[in-house]
Amino acid sequence: MKKVNSLRKFPRNNHPINEDGDYVLYWMSINRRLQYNYALELAVGYANKLDKPLLIYEGLSCDIPWACDRFHQFLIEGMAETDTFCRDNGISYYSYIEKEPEEGAGLVESLAKNACVIIADEYPVYIIRPYNRLMARKVNVPYITVDSNGIIPLNLTEKAPYSAYIFRKIMQKHFLNCFQNGPAENPLDDLQNRSGVSLSEKHLKQWPDAAPLYEDIPATVASLHINHQVKSLAMKGTRAYALQQMNQFLENKLNDYHEKRNDPDEGAASGLSPWLHYGKISEYEVVLAALRRQPRDWSYDDITFNKGQRDGFFNGNPNVEAFLDELITWREVGFHFCHHVHNYDKYESLPDWALQTLEEHSMDERQYVYSFEELENAQTHDPIWNAAQRQLVRDGIIQNYLRMLWGKKVLEWTPDPRTALEYLIELNNKYAIDGRDPNSYSGIFWIFGRFDRAWGPERPIYGKVRYMTSDSTAKKIKLKSYLREYASS
Repeated sequence: MKKVNSLRKFPRNNHPINEDGDYVLYWMSINRRLQYNYALELAVGYANKLDKPLLIYEGLSCDIPWACDRFHQFLIEGMAETDTFCRDNGISYYSYIEKEPEEGAGLVESLAKNACVIIADEYPVYIIRPYNRLMARKVNVPYITVDSNGIIPLNLTEKAPYSAYIFRKIMQKHFLNCFQNGPAENPLDDLQNRSGVSLSEKHLKQWPDAAPLYEDIPATVASLHINHQVKSLAMKGTRAYALQQMNQFLENKLNDYHEKRNDPDEGAASGLSPWLHYGKISEYEVVLAALRRQPRDWSYDDITFNKGQRDGFFNGNPNVEAFLDELITWREVGFHFCHHVHNYDKYESLPDWALQTLEEHSMDERQYVYSFEELENAQTHDPIWNAAQRQLVRDGIIQNYLRMLWGKKVLEWTPDPRTALEYLIELNNKYAIDGRDPNSYSGIFWIFGRFDRAWGPERPIYGKVRYMTSDSTAKKIKLKSYLREYASS
């Protein structure tokens, strides 16, 4: 049985393995891929050790928070791709799409009755964390969650990192060891017992297989009891689409990343966050692919611990350095923070200095105060902010630099900081295809001081929290084409 780093494994109960079970069950809930997946690797290891077949289960509920066409179509496209792959390769894969609230209640417990052990995905936010705790109490077999989220295991940090600098120092010390002990590319290649898993007629009558629903995905989405006002996107939720996006970025945009990533008109960002969020692509494989773009004479020996400084760790191509700092440091600091801080999405989780200065200025006069509906409909006096909001509603994303301005202005245009935070979380999680993610909570809470420091001079409304204006933004970055693209229709 291949060993998965113990820092990535979270035994959630103390039940013994059911050696009389029919299969090992892998519940694929957030890292929805069959490649570079530590959880699947561990499930295959248990199947081989016990000489049992493997059953992969992937489901989708319609009553999860912010359920809508946008997220469901993206997920179902990925599920259809996985279903096809497993059918073509003799892998037992069972998927279920709930059409009405509570239709799928009891499904995992039912599958657990015939399982030897259950492996599931570890994830520090949204519904995954409470679901894992609940299911571990409900089943009578070992329930083990596995962290396949990033390069640095969640349990490697002992407490929440309160700045990117602090986390970067940890990352730099451990990167080589963690990266060089990365996940297997195709863990299913090692699966020994290939006998199929057949579910009972009673089970399939109550919870039918989702395969027929993949024949016309838009029609399937339209039939679900979810919010149909937030429309689906042109981008596909498949691994094939994610790999295409990654390769196009590396080939055409990476060498401009350092200088042009903040300019909306340049389009130099990777655009990979939707597929990273839903686990269709692994951060590990993106890092691996980016490092292959280093100069020919570059090697791992060139990596230099530099005490948490942003530049001069990977060395080589400065564009690769800048991209990997965003991908590893800034993405993973949010995962580690949320792993250690259970009220990660609450106002009270802000650093003390930020809470104090925001409270001191919470009653400051606002020149503009907008309702949630006015913000949602991009009905403000600011054309740059309106363009960013229209991009969010239409395309499910906001350009990276403008996302910061977008949040800062909501802090300025709402009655108080708590209301601003409530509005930002709702707008982001309702529309952003990469929302409901540790990384998106990092971006939202950075607006209020998380992962930042106190700034001077002290200003009305913001206090010592970092200040941004649309005028200064327009002078720093190229916006002409962007504003034209997202002008009011």
